[in-house]
Amino acid sequence: MRSLNELKINEESTIVSVNTDTNIKRRLMDIGFVKGEKVKLLLKNFGDNMRAYKIKNTVMALRVSDTKNILIK
Repeated sequence: MRSLNELKINEESTIVSVNTDTNIKRRLMDIGFVKGEKVKLLLKNFGDNMRAYKIKNTVMALRVSDTKNILIK
């Protein structure tokens, strides 16, 4: 397994677990970052260390620091 921040542009993977602080975990899960969901990296290194991901037909921007504890396969 690896973390979400290791995806390459246009690479798709499946979320295995979200291992972050409770407040961040709840926010991520509310927007669709849950076990079994497919996620694709669309854009990286924009804004303040942000990356754009496609999940559930929505584009979502996350800080790299928030993606390091989301495990994918």
